[in-house]
Amino acid sequence: MSTSLQAEWSALCSRSERCRRRISRLVTEPWLPEPSFTQRAWRLAITGLLTGMIAPAMLIAIGAYVPPASASGATISGSGSSYAAVAINQWVAEIAAVNGDNINYQTSASVIGLNEFAQQQVDFAASEIGYSTKQANYTPPASFRYQYLPDVAGATCLMYNLSGPTGQPITSLRLDSQALTGIFTGAITSWNNAQIQALNPGVLLPSSAIVVVDRTDPSGDNYLFSNYLWTEHSSEWDTFAAALQFPSGPQAIWPTPQNGGSHAGYNFQSWVGQSGSDNASNYVASSTGTITYVETAYAILHNKPCAFIENASGHWLQPSEYGDAVALQADQLKPDLEQELSGVYANTSPAAYPISAYSYLVTPEGQMPTSKGAVLGRFIRFFACTGQEAAGRLGYSPLPPNLVEDDFKAISRINGAAAPPSAPTAANCPDPYLTDPGSLPGAAPAQGPGQQSGPTTSGKSPSGTGSGTKNKTTPAKGSGYKSTGSTGTSRTGALQSGTTASTQPSGLDLLAAAGNLQSHSSAPSLLMVASTLGVLLLLAGPGAIAIVRRSKKSRTTRTSP
Repeated sequence: MSTSLQAEWSALCSRSERCRRRISRLVTEPWLPEPSFTQRAWRLAITGLLTGMIAPAMLIAIGAYVPPASASGATISGSGSSYAAVAINQWVAEIAAVNGDNINYQTSASVIGLNEFAQQQVDFAASEIGYSTKQANYTPPASFRYQYLPDVAGATCLMYNLSGPTGQPITSLRLDSQALTGIFTGAITSWNNAQIQALNPGVLLPSSAIVVVDRTDPSGDNYLFSNYLWTEHSSEWDTFAAALQFPSGPQAIWPTPQNGGSHAGYNFQSWVGQSGSDNASNYVASSTGTITYVETAYAILHNKPCAFIENASGHWLQPSEYGDAVALQADQLKPDLEQELSGVYANTSPAAYPISAYSYLVTPEGQMPTSKGAVLGRFIRFFACTGQEAAGRLGYSPLPPNLVEDDFKAISRINGAAAPPSAPTAANCPDPYLTDPGSLPGAAPAQGPGQQSGPTTSGKSPSGTGSGTKNKTTPAKGSGYKSTGSTGTSRTGALQSGTTASTQPSGLDLLAAAGNLQSHSSAPSLLMVASTLGVLLLLAGPGAIAIVRRSKKSRTTRTSP
């Protein structure tokens, strides 16, 4: 087989590893003759049918999904959050496979997304912070109507890579808000610092320097984590920020000296700056003695632990689908749906992971061309419903029903978007909270990024490098989530524990992703089934003919004198 032909086949299957493997076996068998130009064109045409027609046709034939009645073909663009990027990129791939919609999302940082949206360089932004925080350099013109709509719930994971003096991995590190403030302001610089050791009795901590990996780009991760430290220890944070000539309060840019090094009692000599959650998590995953703050999805991707954080009730938890959602019951939403997180940090539920938050999409309302609005509307409905089914596996927590309803209302304000149902239900929206009312779909991922089984972990005595004492706590059943209304009152009610979540790796196979829609599909038509079988026969024909010819030639050779 010529290298040029192999390259042509490989290009056709560039997005499907399964396709590449199967095609490679088909075209590289030694008994297949080198094809002529005509045969090559024929095979490439058939392969095009395979990659562009058979896969969707077979999915429809087995009831995996039904494509939309009409697709605009318009491409919409977005940029911003790396906090939500694992989920957003998953949804973009899924809706491309299922609906054929074209969405170009560029992972950067929340402030970059806000800036580009304000200048109308993209059709939507993804961010954990709003324009009211004054972190963005630009804001949309007064005449440009826009809206915030939640896309997924998540949590800040204190992802770390640490071994003891004898080389044993440490996977049960405990850090409270006071220790975190010291570490991430450069006041605590070694792993065996007395304050950290007191939180981890019996754990052999190394004497090495703490390598803090901070985010150098203006990010939602910076803002969310600094907001937590500032809320819990405002005096210490503001003193630190002022010493580095930064304003008080949370910041989308982490305060560090302009020229590196140390400054007024704050030591930054072991700090390493990285741009983006992917780079920060990559650095920690490959370097021992490091710690950073990223959305839990990145720790799961690297199979690295998140530190146990003490919540307001004195319980120690790692982030989890369950703990994030319980904590966010105390979130307060402003009338425009921007979030106020002080209640989350102070949530006294034993099961609440304190550094939890929502991420948003920022979209236009009436200004979009109808062709783009149609695609954006389908995308919002997809991630608000079907997309939430994978939230837990990816390292997030699904949206509660009241926020799904807010997303439906947001769709109705987008020019060109198809009107959604008046209210989301289990029948029209497979969000896990709707299909299983009053309970979560699962607990913390078992043995994911160094996490323990069960919805929560508690107790006061961590054990060496093991899992520590564990107490499962199940809040009493309540009324579930309630809408916040214009006054921003907190949601009330409680959630009960579910079963242990799957540890399936993120990055779902596209065919499996399309299969998630099986319960919402209709029966295939006979024409579709027949056409699918016909194309399969066309594909198999050349190979079958070659086998027959080879068999005849072999028999002729054996019988020749």
